[in-house]
Amino acid sequence: MKHGIRMAVLLTLAGAGAAAAQQPMAADSGHHRGMMMGPGGPGAPGMMGHHEGMMMGPGMEMMGNMEYSPAHLIAMNGELSLTAQQITALTALRDAAKRDGEATMAKVKTHLDELQAVLDAPAPDTVAIRTHFLAAHELMGQAHLAMLITNARAKALLTDAQRAQVAQMRHGMMEGRRRGRAGGWGGRPAMRVR
Repeated sequence: MKHGIRMAVLLTLAGAGAAAAQQPMAADSGHHRGMMMGPGGPGAPGMMGHHEGMMMGPGMEMMGNMEYSPAHLIAMNGELSLTAQQITALTALRDAAKRDGEATMAKVKTHLDELQAVLDAPAPDTVAIRTHFLAAHELMGQAHLAMLITNARAKALLTDAQRAQVAQMRHGMMEGRRRGRAGGWGGRPAMRVR
């Protein structure tokens, strides 16, 4: 039962975070510090974790910059022919995002644990439910925004030709999905963003 409640909360937070990240916000308002959902990037594996480990839902995937995650670009070095300077800069972005993401996810976990404790009470305090849910939601939104900003910075490190190549690979992957195939980047099977 506890696992079912926690999963429902996580799914709700993930969806709400995606919606929140689509709202207009001041550019680089300082909210970009935080984490992304899941640890391949900052965070933990599974539903939550840094932007690199984030599971992509329909809304997130449509935002159009997931293909520019630093870890993904580094993995695509063979196809993109990244320079040593680009790899160094992308690695620094990836590592900083991972650190920030892990710190934010620790805060999210604290709120989710508190929320679970409140929900387990015989007569749950609705004010406490609201407080912990909204705190976790805010942190998840900040994490998603941080992922978008990190990916935008990674994209800016590429040359015009490399960006065109990434766009072409993304188009091929999307076309493969439309046709019902497991299309991937550069002919590879589709893979989960890590």
